[in-house]
Amino acid sequence: MIEFEVLSSGSRGNMALLYLQETDRHVLIDAGISPRRTRKAMETRGRDHRDITDVLLTHGDSDHLHAGWKNAIVSWAFTMHVHTSHVSRIVHAGIPRNRIQPFEDTIALDDATNVSTAMAPHDTHGTVAYVICHGQVSLGWATDLGRAEPSLLSFFQSHQLDALAIESNYDHTMQICSDRPPFLIDRIMGGAGHLSNRQSLDAVLEIASTSELQHLVLLHRSEQCNCPDVINALWASNAPHLHDRMMIASQHETSSTMTVRPSEAFSR
Repeated sequence: MIEFEVLSSGSRGNMALLYLQETDRHVLIDAGISPRRTRKAMETRGRDHRDITDVLLTHGDSDHLHAGWKNAIVSWAFTMHVHTSHVSRIVHAGIPRNRIQPFEDTIALDDATNVSTAMAPHDTHGTVAYVICHGQVSLGWATDLGRAEPSLLSFFQSHQLDALAIESNYDHTMQICSDRPPFLIDRIMGGAGHLSNRQSLDAVLEIASTSELQHLVLLHRSEQCNCPDVINALWASNAPHLHDRMMIASQHETSSTMTVRPSEAFSR
Protein backbone atom coordinates (compact mmCIF):
# COMPACT_ATOMS: atom_id res chain seq x y z
CA MET A 1 0.00 0.00 0.00
CA ILE A 2 0.94 3.64 -0.45
CA GLU A 3 -0.17 6.29 1.99
CA PHE A 4 0.23 9.86 0.79
CA GLU A 5 -0.70 13.40 1.64
CA VAL A 6 -0.07 16.72 -0.06
CA LEU A 7 1.68 19.02 2.41
CA SER A 8 1.42 22.07 0.14
CA SER A 9 0.54 22.73 -3.49
CA GLY A 10 0.56 26.02 -5.37
CA SER A 11 2.76 28.81 -6.64
CA ARG A 12 4.33 29.34 -3.19
CA GLY A 13 5.52 25.82 -2.53
CA ASN A 14 4.90 22.19 -3.44
CA MET A 15 5.57 19.01 -1.51
CA ALA A 16 3.89 15.66 -0.97
CA LEU A 17 4.80 12.92 1.52
CA LEU A 18 4.50 9.26 0.55
CA TYR A 19 4.80 6.31 2.91
CA LEU A 20 5.59 3.03 1.18
CA GLN A 21 4.26 0.49 3.62
CA GLU A 22 5.95 -2.72 2.45
CA THR A 23 9.44 -1.23 2.78
CA ASP A 24 8.84 1.39 5.50
CA ARG A 25 10.14 4.07 3.15
CA HIS A 26 9.25 7.79 3.27
CA VAL A 27 9.47 9.65 -0.02
CA LEU A 28 8.90 13.32 -0.84
CA ILE A 29 7.68 14.49 -4.21
CA ASP A 30 9.30 17.90 -4.61
CA ALA A 31 10.93 20.01 -1.91
CA GLY A 32 9.21 23.34 -2.38
CA ILE A 33 8.54 24.12 1.27
CA SER A 34 11.19 25.01 3.82
CA PRO A 35 13.22 22.38 5.69
CA ARG A 36 11.82 23.76 8.97
CA ARG A 37 8.23 23.32 7.81
CA THR A 38 9.06 19.86 6.48
CA ARG A 39 10.63 18.83 9.77
CA LYS A 40 7.56 20.07 11.65
CA ALA A 41 5.27 18.14 9.33
CA MET A 42 7.24 14.96 10.03
CA GLU A 43 7.15 15.55 13.78
CA THR A 44 3.40 16.10 13.65
CA ARG A 45 3.11 12.63 12.14
CA GLY A 46 5.29 11.07 14.83
CA ARG A 47 8.20 10.71 12.41
CA ASP A 48 11.78 11.87 12.42
CA HIS A 49 13.05 13.95 9.51
CA ARG A 50 15.74 11.31 9.05
CA ASP A 51 12.99 8.86 8.07
CA ILE A 52 12.84 10.51 4.64
CA THR A 53 14.88 8.39 2.25
CA ASP A 54 14.21 9.96 -1.13
CA VAL A 55 13.05 13.10 -2.90
CA LEU A 56 11.60 12.83 -6.39
CA LEU A 57 12.07 16.25 -7.98
CA THR A 58 9.75 17.25 -10.82
CA HIS A 59 11.85 20.27 -11.82
CA GLY A 60 13.97 23.02 -10.34
CA ASP A 61 11.64 26.03 -10.02
CA SER A 62 11.82 27.69 -6.61
CA ASP A 63 8.30 26.59 -5.67
CA HIS A 64 9.43 22.98 -6.12
CA LEU A 65 12.92 23.34 -4.62
CA HIS A 66 12.98 25.78 -1.69
CA ALA A 67 16.18 27.82 -1.37
CA GLY A 68 16.61 26.69 2.24
CA TRP A 69 17.57 23.18 1.20
CA LYS A 70 21.00 24.21 -0.07
CA ASN A 71 22.11 24.74 3.54
CA ALA A 72 19.85 22.35 5.44
CA ILE A 73 20.41 19.27 3.29
CA VAL A 74 23.60 18.40 5.19
CA SER A 75 21.52 17.32 8.22
CA TRP A 76 19.09 15.22 6.18
CA ALA A 77 19.86 11.73 4.88
CA PHE A 78 17.76 11.52 1.72
CA THR A 79 18.84 11.04 -1.88
CA MET A 80 17.48 13.61 -4.33
CA HIS A 81 16.50 12.00 -7.63
CA VAL A 82 16.89 14.45 -10.51
CA HIS A 83 16.44 14.02 -14.25
CA THR A 84 19.76 14.18 -16.09
CA SER A 85 18.65 17.28 -18.01
CA HIS A 86 17.99 19.12 -14.72
CA VAL A 87 21.12 18.18 -12.78
CA SER A 88 23.24 21.22 -13.64
CA ARG A 89 20.42 23.56 -12.63
CA ILE A 90 19.93 21.78 -9.30
CA VAL A 91 23.67 21.90 -8.56
CA HIS A 92 23.64 25.60 -9.42
CA ALA A 93 20.79 26.01 -6.89
CA GLY A 94 23.18 24.78 -4.19
CA ILE A 95 22.37 21.09 -3.83
CA PRO A 96 25.64 19.13 -3.47
CA ARG A 97 26.36 16.93 -6.47
CA ASN A 98 27.02 13.92 -4.24
CA ARG A 99 23.45 14.11 -2.88
CA ILE A 100 21.91 13.91 -6.36
CA GLN A 101 21.09 10.64 -8.13
CA PRO A 102 20.49 11.35 -11.83
CA PHE A 103 17.97 9.32 -13.83
CA GLU A 104 16.64 9.21 -17.37
CA ASP A 105 13.79 6.69 -17.49
CA THR A 106 13.31 4.67 -14.32
CA ILE A 107 14.28 4.77 -10.65
CA ALA A 108 14.56 1.57 -8.63
CA LEU A 109 14.07 2.64 -5.04
CA ASP A 110 14.07 -0.90 -3.64
CA ASP A 111 12.96 -4.43 -4.51
CA ALA A 112 9.29 -3.51 -4.01
CA THR A 113 9.31 -0.07 -5.60
CA ASN A 114 9.97 1.00 -9.16
CA VAL A 115 9.40 4.54 -10.43
CA SER A 116 8.73 5.16 -14.12
CA THR A 117 9.19 8.68 -15.48
CA ALA A 118 8.20 10.79 -18.48
CA MET A 119 9.20 14.30 -19.48
CA ALA A 120 6.47 16.86 -20.13
CA PRO A 121 6.59 20.45 -21.43
CA HIS A 122 7.00 23.26 -18.90
CA ASP A 123 8.88 26.49 -19.61
CA THR A 124 12.48 26.00 -20.78
CA HIS A 125 13.56 22.84 -19.00
CA GLY A 126 10.42 20.70 -18.81
CA THR A 127 8.99 18.78 -15.87
CA VAL A 128 9.01 15.12 -14.85
CA ALA A 129 5.86 13.04 -14.45
CA TYR A 130 6.09 9.96 -12.24
CA VAL A 131 4.38 6.63 -11.75
CA ILE A 132 5.33 5.10 -8.42
CA CYS A 133 4.71 1.35 -8.53
CA HIS A 134 4.95 -0.13 -5.05
CA GLY A 135 3.87 -3.65 -4.31
CA GLN A 136 0.58 -4.08 -6.16
CA VAL A 137 -0.42 -0.41 -6.49
CA SER A 138 0.51 2.50 -8.76
CA LEU A 139 0.32 6.24 -8.12
CA GLY A 140 0.67 8.75 -10.98
CA TRP A 141 1.95 12.30 -10.45
CA ALA A 142 2.12 15.23 -12.86
CA THR A 143 2.29 18.95 -12.16
CA ASP A 144 3.35 22.15 -13.96
CA LEU A 145 2.29 20.80 -17.32
CA GLY A 146 2.26 23.07 -20.31
CA ARG A 147 -0.07 20.61 -21.98
CA ALA A 148 -1.14 17.01 -21.61
CA GLU A 149 0.49 15.48 -24.66
CA PRO A 150 -0.75 12.14 -26.05
CA SER A 151 2.54 10.54 -25.03
CA LEU A 152 1.94 11.54 -21.40
CA LEU A 153 -1.61 10.21 -21.44
CA SER A 154 -0.36 6.94 -22.92
CA PHE A 155 2.35 6.78 -20.26
CA PHE A 156 -0.26 6.95 -17.49
CA GLN A 157 -2.75 4.69 -19.26
CA SER A 158 -0.16 1.96 -19.69
CA HIS A 159 0.23 1.65 -15.91
CA GLN A 160 -3.47 1.25 -15.02
CA LEU A 161 -3.21 3.66 -12.11
CA ASP A 162 -4.85 3.21 -8.73
CA ALA A 163 -4.47 6.92 -7.87
CA LEU A 164 -3.55 10.09 -9.70
CA ALA A 165 -2.41 13.59 -8.76
CA ILE A 166 -2.42 16.07 -11.63
CA GLU A 167 -2.33 19.81 -12.08
CA SER A 168 -5.49 21.90 -12.47
CA ASN A 169 -4.02 25.38 -12.36
CA TYR A 170 -6.43 27.95 -13.76
CA ASP A 171 -9.92 28.68 -14.98
CA HIS A 172 -9.78 29.97 -18.55
CA THR A 173 -12.25 32.83 -18.04
CA MET A 174 -10.67 33.97 -14.78
CA GLN A 175 -7.24 33.92 -16.41
CA ILE A 176 -8.33 35.99 -19.42
CA CYS A 177 -10.17 38.51 -17.24
CA SER A 178 -7.39 38.85 -14.64
CA ASP A 179 -5.20 41.90 -14.22
CA ARG A 180 -2.09 39.86 -14.95
CA PRO A 181 0.23 41.27 -17.64
CA PRO A 182 -0.30 39.84 -21.12
CA PHE A 183 3.14 38.18 -21.21
CA LEU A 184 2.30 36.17 -18.07
CA ILE A 185 -1.09 35.10 -19.38
CA ASP A 186 0.56 34.03 -22.63
CA ARG A 187 3.21 32.08 -20.76
CA ILE A 188 0.67 30.22 -18.64
CA MET A 189 -1.74 29.44 -21.47
CA GLY A 190 0.74 29.05 -24.32
CA GLY A 191 1.36 25.31 -24.11
CA ALA A 192 4.47 25.42 -21.94
CA GLY A 193 3.03 26.86 -18.74
CA HIS A 194 0.16 25.24 -16.87
CA LEU A 195 -3.01 23.20 -17.38
CA SER A 196 -6.44 24.76 -17.22
CA ASN A 197 -9.27 23.09 -15.33
CA ARG A 198 -10.79 21.89 -18.61
CA GLN A 199 -7.49 20.53 -19.90
CA SER A 200 -6.96 18.71 -16.63
CA LEU A 201 -10.46 17.23 -16.71
CA ASP A 202 -10.02 16.01 -20.29
CA ALA A 203 -6.65 14.44 -19.41
CA VAL A 204 -8.08 12.66 -16.37
CA LEU A 205 -11.00 11.28 -18.35
CA GLU A 206 -8.54 9.77 -20.83
CA ILE A 207 -6.37 8.29 -18.09
CA ALA A 208 -9.34 7.01 -16.08
CA SER A 209 -10.63 5.08 -19.10
CA THR A 210 -7.98 2.43 -18.39
CA SER A 211 -7.71 2.84 -14.62
CA GLU A 212 -9.85 2.37 -11.53
CA LEU A 213 -8.87 5.48 -9.61
CA GLN A 214 -9.32 5.23 -5.87
CA HIS A 215 -8.08 8.78 -5.33
CA LEU A 216 -7.79 11.80 -7.60
CA VAL A 217 -5.93 14.92 -6.42
CA LEU A 218 -5.88 18.21 -8.31
CA LEU A 219 -2.61 20.10 -7.79
CA HIS A 220 -1.18 23.60 -8.11
CA ARG A 221 -4.44 25.59 -8.09
CA SER A 222 -3.92 29.28 -8.79
CA GLU A 223 -5.19 31.45 -5.95
CA GLN A 224 -5.72 34.36 -8.35
CA CYS A 225 -7.23 32.64 -11.36
CA ASN A 226 -9.07 29.63 -9.99
CA CYS A 227 -11.47 28.67 -7.24
CA PRO A 228 -12.69 25.40 -5.72
CA ASP A 229 -16.33 26.21 -6.52
CA VAL A 230 -15.51 26.55 -10.21
CA ILE A 231 -13.56 23.28 -10.21
CA ASN A 232 -16.27 21.38 -8.34
CA ALA A 233 -18.99 22.63 -10.66
CA LEU A 234 -16.98 21.54 -13.71
CA TRP A 235 -16.41 18.05 -12.34
CA ALA A 236 -19.95 17.60 -11.04
CA SER A 237 -21.29 18.42 -14.50
CA ASN A 238 -18.79 16.53 -16.64
CA ALA A 239 -17.40 13.69 -14.52
CA PRO A 240 -19.80 12.91 -11.67
CA HIS A 241 -18.44 9.36 -11.49
CA LEU A 242 -15.04 10.76 -10.47
CA HIS A 243 -16.15 13.83 -8.54
CA ASP A 244 -16.82 11.91 -5.33
CA ARG A 245 -13.20 10.69 -5.14
CA MET A 246 -11.59 14.00 -6.21
CA MET A 247 -9.98 16.46 -3.82
CA ILE A 248 -8.31 19.82 -4.46
CA ALA A 249 -4.90 20.27 -2.86
CA SER A 250 -4.28 23.44 -0.88
CA GLN A 251 -1.39 25.85 -0.62
CA HIS A 252 -1.96 26.38 3.10
CA GLU A 253 -3.46 23.17 4.52
CA THR A 254 -2.20 19.61 4.42
CA SER A 255 -4.56 17.19 2.74
CA SER A 256 -6.06 14.23 4.50
CA THR A 257 -4.05 11.02 4.32
CA MET A 258 -5.04 8.91 1.34
CA THR A 259 -4.37 5.16 1.23
CA VAL A 260 -3.90 3.39 -2.08
CA ARG A 261 -4.76 -0.29 -1.74
CA PRO A 262 -4.49 -3.21 -4.13
CA SER A 263 -7.52 -3.18 -6.42
CA GLU A 264 -9.08 -6.32 -4.96
CA ALA A 265 -8.88 -4.86 -1.44
CA PHE A 266 -10.31 -1.54 -2.65
CA SER A 267 -13.24 -3.23 -4.40
CA ARG A 268 -14.22 -4.95 -1.17
